[in-house]
Amino acid sequence: MYQQQFQLEDILSNVFKGNFLELNELVYLQSIDAISFLCKQKAKVKLNQLTSVLCKICHNMIKKDDYQQNQIFKLNCQCCFFCHHACLREQILQNKDKFESLEKVEQLLNECIQCDQGCASNLVNIQMIRQALSTKEVQMYQFEYFEAQQQKEKKYQQILELEKQNQVIEFQCAICLEEIDLNQNGYILKCGCKFCRSCLKDSIQNSLKENINLELENIFCPNGDCKKVLDFDDITFILQEDKEMIEKLEQKNIKSMFERMKRENPNSMEELIVCPGKYKIQKGSEKVIYIPKEQIEKQRQGSANIPLEDNEIIVDCNFTFIQDRSEKKLRHKCTKCKYEFCLNNCDSTHDGFSCENYQKWKMENNKDYRKELEAQGFKFCPNCSILTQRTGGCNRIICTNCKISYCYLCYFSAKTESEVYGHLNKVHGGYFTNA
Repeated sequence: MYQQQFQLEDILSNVFKGNFLELNELVYLQSIDAISFLCKQKAKVKLNQLTSVLCKICHNMIKKDDYQQNQIFKLNCQCCFFCHHACLREQILQNKDKFESLEKVEQLLNECIQCDQGCASNLVNIQMIRQALSTKEVQMYQFEYFEAQQQKEKKYQQILELEKQNQVIEFQCAICLEEIDLNQNGYILKCGCKFCRSCLKDSIQNSLKENINLELENIFCPNGDCKKVLDFDDITFILQEDKEMIEKLEQKNIKSMFERMKRENPNSMEELIVCPGKYKIQKGSEKVIYIPKEQIEKQRQGSANIPLEDNEIIVDCNFTFIQDRSEKKLRHKCTKCKYEFCLNNCDSTHDGFSCENYQKWKMENNKDYRKELEAQGFKFCPNCSILTQRTGGCNRIICTNCKISYCYLCYFSAKTESEVYGHLNKVHGGYFTNA
């Protein structure tokens, strides 16, 4: 009836501006008709609102297709609120820089999305977050969050370090009794004692001179009232310019760690490996000059010597590391000298040969081979001849190849551990004796 909205507005405006009793019959009828039409329109809009559902986040109507395509979430509320899948995802991504955990994101979302009817329930839960994001996205946002936190912490520490460097902190060295600026020439040990670096270096070097075997547990804090064992990191920091000593101490530290680990867990699969490779250095230089593997093997077989330039010397690598036998890895390339060898205590790789056959071949082709290895502390399994080295602990050995037990001192072997232990007690007077 009313083709344009302004026609209805004009009629109703004229009616309410004038005196309703003075209206002529035509205007009166038009006004009654307009009011009736307006009421019907209002009622229709109200009915549509009552029968429709709005998204709690974007406040747009949720369509029937959204239900059918599972593009909505029913929020965790007694008031039956819903939201679009895409709206919840967008709300989550607005908080991705705070993605410490799913619980934290859940808390942030529930602070933003609340029931306006006074319901105290959290409308969003972790399950909805997992459905809105893929597992890969959750991991990525958490990784980015922790990376950002680490960068913030790093910057904060840098600021603190700069402030510390600009601050003069004086203390009295407990050795020379001089007043020292901590930031310029002082050092605080892990035990808390403070010394000037030159005094601390002299003290550590003197301890090492008296400590021929480089036993780290025999290097103590110079403070007579403290005398705690020095932390390994403290020692290496103070002696950082003496690279040769640092290398020896690092190797000793690895052996100490291995022995302690074996004492605490005798059945562990870790084994101490010593690299059998060699390398060259020039006198007065610490730079490693790699030797081709073929030259090392020819020298071992006695068929050729390793060529040397003027001022060059050959050094046994002896780089020590701990290998986990559960990894079932057989080949290893040394990180120091780049020599590749078999981890079953073979001095080389031996493609096409078992460890047992390789050891037999070596002994048949080099009469002094067995004596040389035994002089270095190696033993040959009495059952399969595999090479074994004991670095410490009990004299009962388990062969890594055939798994029999045998005595490290006299090669007595047995199928059970208890027989070997009995032999050690009866013949050698204990498990840890040296003869």
